[in-house]
Amino acid sequence: MSTFATKERAPIIRADMKEDLHAYMGGIVREIGGKAIIINGMPDHVHLFIYLPPTVAIAEAVRVLKANSSRWVHEKRPDPESRNFG
Repeated sequence: MSTFATKERAPIIRADMKEDLHAYMGGIVREIGGKAIIINGMPDHVHLFIYLPPTVAIAEAVRVLKANSSRWVHEKRPDPESRNFG
């Protein structure tokens, strides 16, 4: 299980992007060989309950998830507020 928050806990994960963001994060988990059991969260943070194979370090999985989801948010929402994600 992992949780990570937006910068300064800014409530920028809007309802209109939440479902797509969670689906994208599930795809990232699959790409690294894992399985997303549950991905959910609030406007200022995301909870992930995922399975990782023993060959993937938790720290590496979190790094990949944060980097890629942050890039996705910045591409989908190129406004100043999105800088608070990741």
